[in-house]
Amino acid sequence: MSKRVVEMYALDGIRVTDLTTMINGPFCSTLLADMGADVIKVESLDGDPWRYVGGPFLATNRGKRGIAMDLRKEEGREIFHKLVATSDILVENARFGVWHRLGLDYESLSKIKPDLVYVSVLGHGSTGPYSTQPGYDPLLQARSGQMVGQGGLGKTPVFHKVAINDYATPMLGAFGAMLALFVRAKTGKGQHVETSLTNASMALQCHEFIDYAGFERKFRGDTDLKGFRATYRIYETERGWLFLFCINEEQWRNLCHTLGLENLLSDSRFKAPQKREENDQALVSILSETFRQKPASEWLRLLEEVRVPCAPQKDIEELLKDPHFLQNELVVDHDHPEFGRTRQV
Repeated sequence: MSKRVVEMYALDGIRVTDLTTMINGPFCSTLLADMGADVIKVESLDGDPWRYVGGPFLATNRGKRGIAMDLRKEEGREIFHKLVATSDILVENARFGVWHRLGLDYESLSKIKPDLVYVSVLGHGSTGPYSTQPGYDPLLQARSGQMVGQGGLGKTPVFHKVAINDYATPMLGAFGAMLALFVRAKTGKGQHVETSLTNASMALQCHEFIDYAGFERKFRGDTDLKGFRATYRIYETERGWLFLFCINEEQWRNLCHTLGLENLLSDSRFKAPQKREENDQALVSILSETFRQKPASEWLRLLEEVRVPCAPQKDIEELLKDPHFLQNELVVDHDHPEFGRTRQV
């Protein structure tokens, strides 16, 4: 459990009605709960369909209270209206148009609660050809170009196992909710905050589009998907893997001296950054052979001494035991009434 003593959280006294399912919506309200908000999760009588996945459901619904009601019936909507009347924020992530048909859209609910902050975490937004289509993380990875960007133009697209859009989008939603509360404190008025997986998927690639549109460079991907170039990639060592992040000339010189490859500094193929890029595969072969001569822990020690950025490749089990993450309470133990103690991020 957390050892920090917090006298007051930023959202103490704020109530959130959570009308979300799956990942992106629930994680938005979870972030608000982490900041002290009283979050009440509203589920259908059958429950959130995401409950069957177990652990991921717990991770995106911690710190909430719950209630079940049938919003298709008038009686259920009457109860829901009473809940909204006592709430500061409502978070929803239904496909655009669903709540309009039930009279639970922002325009309808703001008549009940004029200062309500209504947060929509959508798949594709409320306008455009895709607005009524399902929006799920892997679909946005594909549609937004992320898979091609990861694999490289002309190569096999690569799927991200981590649902990057499903987690980036609710962060934007929570940020928008906080800003809306700030505006409400000054004006007394609520507002409709909208974000989407489409928005997040594009924002996460802003540098890619600047390169492409502004400098006529194409999406890049390593031939074996280990990085961008020889000095910016994953290497296998005698024992374990490490990621090398060598991006300037001082680091390049220190890298060569540390690896015993001083001869590369005078090699015409590698003397300048542009030359190294032109002869990238040759440099990959040299560095790969060298890194295999010592374990990752030894290379990490040597490279850190000369300030060449690098990091070991860790799995989840190692991560949960990492002293840095534990000391900063990025990994905490959480007591659940049914499942007992669980370790969460």
